[in-house]
Amino acid sequence: MPLPPPYDVAIVGLGPVGAALAAHLGQRGLRVLALEREAAPHSLPRAAHLDGHALRALAEAGVEVEGRPLDGFDLVDRYGRLLLRGRPREAPPTGFPSGLLVHQPTVERALRRRLATLPDVEVRLGHAVERVEDVGDGVVVSGIGPGGPFRVRAALAVGCDGARSLVREAVGADLRGSGFDQSWLVVDVLLRDAEAGRALPGRLLQVADPAGPATYVPFADPRRRWEFMLSAAADAEGARQPEAVRARLAPYVDPEAIAIERAAVYTFHDLVASRWRRGRLVLAGDAAHQMPPFLGQGLGAGLRDVRALAPLLAEVTRGAPLDRLDAYEAERQPHVEATVRQAVRLGRLVTLPEPWATARDHVLRTAHRVGPLRRRLLDVRG
Repeated sequence: MPLPPPYDVAIVGLGPVGAALAAHLGQRGLRVLALEREAAPHSLPRAAHLDGHALRALAEAGVEVEGRPLDGFDLVDRYGRLLLRGRPREAPPTGFPSGLLVHQPTVERALRRRLATLPDVEVRLGHAVERVEDVGDGVVVSGIGPGGPFRVRAALAVGCDGARSLVREAVGADLRGSGFDQSWLVVDVLLRDAEAGRALPGRLLQVADPAGPATYVPFADPRRRWEFMLSAAADAEGARQPEAVRARLAPYVDPEAIAIERAAVYTFHDLVASRWRRGRLVLAGDAAHQMPPFLGQGLGAGLRDVRALAPLLAEVTRGAPLDRLDAYEAERQPHVEATVRQAVRLGRLVTLPEPWATARDHVLRTAHRVGPLRRRLLDVRG
């Protein structure tokens, strides 16, 4: 009789989704191997927002998160006038806030510390996975680590390896979307003093300026973020240069009052994998779905994946049929697709060009003069 695989689950990728999944599984007593290409967590912030459901997923993994409370966003026109106020569509779980603005590297470090306390979770950093194979009675994961080539076996494998997922290729999944593709410059800054922070808005803003749509994110002091949509003809490398970044920031904040932590160009997509599982291989997080950031649900969607997937993986490793994993995609895919569509709708509203932008502003500003319509515009459930 062949010996059982030494691991119940191999997780490819140890970003926040992979780390949260490892914690959920380790707490259930599963033997987990987490493989990560990088030697340390990403040091700069990426995801900005976690809603109450994502916070619950982290709490259930043994991680408490701190951040600035957030109850939605304001859509403002080119002059800073309020057009509508978006609120969370779903009520938060009992005991959790509707949302927090968080510092992703801090969250990732907390997850890594949690994993270090779980005896059944093995983390291998600096291990680049090159191949994942379903071999019928298990999976084989191979690649290159600090000591040279490695090859390990597990009963199941989960790809938490991001937008360019190797595991997604092994699953044979396509990425499907509506063709929403926008390049944005993301600028994270540190305020040099408290006075600079007091002069800035306290709410998250979507700035619907047809000359340059932007987003403002008021992290807890001393951090702030601005995001600027780039034109199709823009030079991404040139947009990242310090002088160009300061010029974009100047209408919003005194460039001398801040230190630029990073400036990066990202292309936002609306993509969902055509399938989330094949045999013993499963996808989660960005490997399964990518969405524009306008609702702040990208990382949160991945953490919801974890909460749905972990108990099913535990059931299968303890004797349930492999098809039990089908319940994961059946639960998560419709929710993710709805969230992606909603993010795209908001993104298109924010980035309307002329003359549609002027028409949008006129309609919404006129509606503010009618009491019942104004109340609805100040409580749009997103």
